[in-house]
Amino acid sequence: MKHAEKLVGVAMALYADYETGENVCPSNGTIARELGYGGKAPEQTVNKIVGKLRRAGWLTKTGKVPDGPVIYRLTLPKQGGMAEEPYNLHTFKSDGGRSEEPAAKSKPVG
Repeated sequence: MKHAEKLVGVAMALYADYETGENVCPSNGTIARELGYGGKAPEQTVNKIVGKLRRAGWLTKTGKVPDGPVIYRLTLPKQGGMAEEPYNLHTFKSDGGRSEEPAAKSKPVG
């Protein structure tokens, strides 16, 4: 994965719902401004990178804001024949995914 793809992916992830990885819908212009992309077509640059992230399996289109940006969900790429899975904080395993048990849910402090 190229550096620019990682940057755009992280920027997109900052807009995701923390619990589910859903509702990622910043505009390409917002991402371009936040990352300091300039030049003739910064929004088109971000659009191309988002397309690469979609094809690689990191983002899945789930809808579109009327007259606005596309809505995505963070996903994990297909690996070894595994189906594409949505990002889910509660099933992330600190052992690198080797255990069969889901990760324990953390309780909010306070």
